[in-house]
Amino acid sequence: MRTAKLITMGCKANQYDTQSMRETLQRNGYTVLDNESSRQQADLYLINTCTVTNVADQKARQTIRRAIRQHPNAKVLVTGCYAESDRAAIEDIPGVSFVFGNREKADFQHYLDLLHAETPSATETVRQASNPLLSIEPVQHDAIREHARFSTGVSDAGKRTRALIKVQDGCSAFCTYCIIPYVRGRMTSRPLDAIAEEARRIADSGIKEIVITGVHLGAYGMDTGRDRDIADILARIHDIEGIERIRFSSIEPMYFPDTLGERMAALPKCMPHFHLPIQAGSDEILRQMRRRYTTADFAHLVENLRCVFGDDVGITTDIMVGFPGETDTHFEESCRFVEEIGFSQLHVFRYSPRKGTPAATYPDQVSPHISAARSQEMIALGERLNTAFRQRMLGKQKSVLIEASREGENNRLAGFTDNYLRVLVDAPESEINKIQRVTLGALEGHWIAAA
Repeated sequence: MRTAKLITMGCKANQYDTQSMRETLQRNGYTVLDNESSRQQADLYLINTCTVTNVADQKARQTIRRAIRQHPNAKVLVTGCYAESDRAAIEDIPGVSFVFGNREKADFQHYLDLLHAETPSATETVRQASNPLLSIEPVQHDAIREHARFSTGVSDAGKRTRALIKVQDGCSAFCTYCIIPYVRGRMTSRPLDAIAEEARRIADSGIKEIVITGVHLGAYGMDTGRDRDIADILARIHDIEGIERIRFSSIEPMYFPDTLGERMAALPKCMPHFHLPIQAGSDEILRQMRRRYTTADFAHLVENLRCVFGDDVGITTDIMVGFPGETDTHFEESCRFVEEIGFSQLHVFRYSPRKGTPAATYPDQVSPHISAARSQEMIALGERLNTAFRQRMLGKQKSVLIEASREGENNRLAGFTDNYLRVLVDAPESEINKIQRVTLGALEGHWIAAA
């Protein structure tokens, strides 16, 4: 029996890609082991990396080396965004079997075939070294002009209650700080029929909730002449029997379709939660980032969503601190704007210069100790806003999809409300993968305990 362990770093698009490759491994006779609890040595270790920050690169290298150390006899395969941005650095790590990029994930079966081949032609590709590295030539492409590629998708999310469906990949926005367009390729929309077919397979497996994911969701359809947009995906999968909840992972505000909120409100299965990355609350910094909207534009979008869905709608965001040229005044503007919007949750990131992006060459780079202090201040603000939002929800009734996860001091089952709050529910195992209507009783750490 062949065994494999998989680890995913970074975004939900990567998580989806890993699930697709997991199914390919299982079709090839592999048993995928639990990374957390199983001490069993694996025959193959697949690492799907991220490169959004320098810290992500460092974590990727550490993870690769740890896998090689813990599984000395395993084939170690590395893919993902870091594999695209610095393939040579990974290939230089002794013990790595081979490296392949994001667009090559669609060819994962080919790489498995090559890995398993025992013919003379295959063995000739193996370098003579103590830790042989398969000499697989990278696909030759222009990363900026090349469209993203899609696998055949997933059929079963395993024992989960939620499943990801990637509906687009790549990005053509080229924000000045971001490496993603260079490692993911141009914005590419997946055909609507393929998305709907995957949703039907997932529904047949018993999954109740679908999370629509991608790199730049709001731009869906722009590469095909704007003949459709992200709302058309929702309408297409809404009536699939078995799917009871649909939500977005993250949607960029600059291309948020004008009618999306209203169309979602007319579809009861669509959840009232929007992750809208603001990145900065200063108009000057937004211009330097090339984000293509102002704080007024963003505030107007949030106001419209609250008009459509009510004040209970969950509005979460990503925000960056320490962008080149960010002064104390700019940072204070960001803090004020974040507080004015009243986000239900913040994900705070420190700026990290990425080689090849315009911002990496900008003057007035912010010193690490200043960006660290600003990060802590913004995190504290986010925690206050999160607490305030959760307190406003106490006493209200919300639907919760119960997951197979026991959390909190009393080891209760956990799940998310429609507006994306983590709730602890005193329920038996038989309630897993069912939707309960609960009253939100009291704050308990980062959770809310159902009454």
